[in-house]
Amino acid sequence: MHSHSPPPHSEPIQLSEALATAAGRRWLRRTVLPALPASEAALLAAALLAYRDDFLSWRRDRSTWTVIERLDREALLANVDWLAGSNAALALWARLMEEGTATLVTAALRVLRQGTRIARETALTLLLADPTRERELPAGAERALLAIALADPDDVIRGLAVEIAAQRVPDLVLPHWRRWVLDASRRARRATWRSVLRADPLAREQALALMYNERLPADVRSDALWALAQVMTTAEIAPLLAAAVVDSARELAEVAADLLWTQHRHPLPAQAALESPHPAVRRVGEHLLDPRRGSPAAGGARPGMPIPLVAW
Repeated sequence: MHSHSPPPHSEPIQLSEALATAAGRRWLRRTVLPALPASEAALLAAALLAYRDDFLSWRRDRSTWTVIERLDREALLANVDWLAGSNAALALWARLMEEGTATLVTAALRVLRQGTRIARETALTLLLADPTRERELPAGAERALLAIALADPDDVIRGLAVEIAAQRVPDLVLPHWRRWVLDASRRARRATWRSVLRADPLAREQALALMYNERLPADVRSDALWALAQVMTTAEIAPLLAAAVVDSARELAEVAADLLWTQHRHPLPAQAALESPHPAVRRVGEHLLDPRRGSPAAGGARPGMPIPLVAW
């Protein structure tokens, strides 16, 4: 045995004691595991794998990476679902990349179908969204992974998938953009608007229709207004902002006030904001139109200045 190991006659007791405490397991991961021969290391790594609390994603302990490195291949693949959401996820995907593209893609498909939410999000980020990733997946593999993620029931995962697909595989999203701009995920809606407003001339008309549709949820309407604010001039969008700041839906009115404050200073919506049923929006109008704070023309202070009275 190596110099760090206890005497042979006491080894079973020492190992049992070390496994019983977090500090002992950390010692095994950091000191013992890296120095063991492959067969012994695989057995110890499998034993350490049983203590899942050590692998919680919020625990900052890179010693768990050694467990991934020393596990045998069968044990690694058998536990890929939850390891993909652990604090050793980077080590997991690095090792799977070494195993080859087929193994990597098979594991990724499994994680996206069966893994925890954090495992699915981490897999998408590391394999598709991270600009520093070491390996580009084949186009077919990217499509397969994104197709699964786009159908994910979790808003976070689905929104991330739409963002990635809109950039890398737009034909997975753009033909169905009318559905995506109504999705429950704000991230998905905004990513779709960013792409479709550049690609489809009918998108602006649809955004206008959604913004004025009082039967829709306020967040869907406000995202349509936000999208229009990214492509319209201040003169063009001023009447829309003026209508939105007095809308009964508080979220829509506050988004309009935020756009007025940060992007589109104009006297028409600034004056309208004074009549808003929402106090926070009225304060924005008052602040903008106060001649002591800025230009009376569009009323107000410099774009982007904080408003201490309003917490968005």
